[in-house]
Amino acid sequence: MTPEHAHRLVCPKCRGPLRSIAFAEAEDGAVRDGVLLCDACRLRYPVVNRVPVMLLFRAAVHAQFDRKHAAALAAWPDHRAPDDEPLPGERTTQETFTEEWDLIEVDGDDLSFTYTQDELVSLNRDVWLKWLPRSTENISRALVVGCGAGKELAALGQLLPECEIYATDINLSVVRVGGALANQPRLHVTICSLFHLPFKKESFDLVYSQGVLHHNRSTREAFAAIAPFVRPRGYLFVWVYGLDDHLVKKGWAGLVARFNYHLEMVLRPLLSWAPKGVREAFFHVAGSLLHPLIKARIRNKAQWGMANTIHSLRDWLSPRYAHVHSYNEVLEWYERAAFDVMDVQAPGAYRDLFGKQLWGVGLTGQKRGSHPPRT
Repeated sequence: MTPEHAHRLVCPKCRGPLRSIAFAEAEDGAVRDGVLLCDACRLRYPVVNRVPVMLLFRAAVHAQFDRKHAAALAAWPDHRAPDDEPLPGERTTQETFTEEWDLIEVDGDDLSFTYTQDELVSLNRDVWLKWLPRSTENISRALVVGCGAGKELAALGQLLPECEIYATDINLSVVRVGGALANQPRLHVTICSLFHLPFKKESFDLVYSQGVLHHNRSTREAFAAIAPFVRPRGYLFVWVYGLDDHLVKKGWAGLVARFNYHLEMVLRPLLSWAPKGVREAFFHVAGSLLHPLIKARIRNKAQWGMANTIHSLRDWLSPRYAHVHSYNEVLEWYERAAFDVMDVQAPGAYRDLFGKQLWGVGLTGQKRGSHPPRT
């Protein structure tokens, strides 16, 4: 956690200021391990491998941190780790996505889903954020809601090289990302709930969330939770699953797509509630059986291994929630949050890049209002 990162954080419970205490520092002066203290509500948030853990409920990382730093923590006996109840569905969301991303090596894997790093840059530049060259607003501070293992975050950093990018995710495997991004000082990662983001409202020029909001109990509520962090005249980009995606294909391909959709509706709730051991067994067996079939359909076959197949199956079937939405529905969210939709994703550019159809609903809105003073 760099000093710049610590300066931007607030207590997610009371939204008050925090004190940063280092137990161990990295060579660049960043906090490698330490705590953030809120004196107003007497809470302490651990910093693990440069990553602040700003959850309001306890997770495995808290117990591990408390054991490792028991002697140092004794200096603040009046401060305790947060112990609120997680919001409905947050515990299983955290567990299943932590399992999913733990499979992928942060440094060693060449792909993020089916995309290489260069393809991720092209995807953002030409399809999702194609409006950037004509933007009238300076984008010097961005918030990425849902960063996974960090590869999409790094791609966005290439596209916005002068921007300070703050990224969040609820999955605990993000702790590994802190070390991997140590050589990229403009990228900052935090573990937290998107419903309790530890930042000041209206403090980002761009808020970006791709493939994340629909994995919460309510996509609309998740959208409403992140929209206030965009400054007036700033931008909000979201991509969510499309309502009619499984109906687009025709013939035998359409029958397979609709069968998979209904299979997903049955398997996902069962797997999300199943014990971890059952999920592990299911995905390893399913991955072994389906790996040749899935790999045959992948563009970057040389980089695609068994771990990628299992990861893709987990992403498809293990989340408790995977809501689907129409364009009109998402347009209404922007309208009611005082945004003007100023761009949509580019399906033609996507087909030119990857030779297949683009799915989902991707929109960028600009927040109404006048420029706020920068802090």
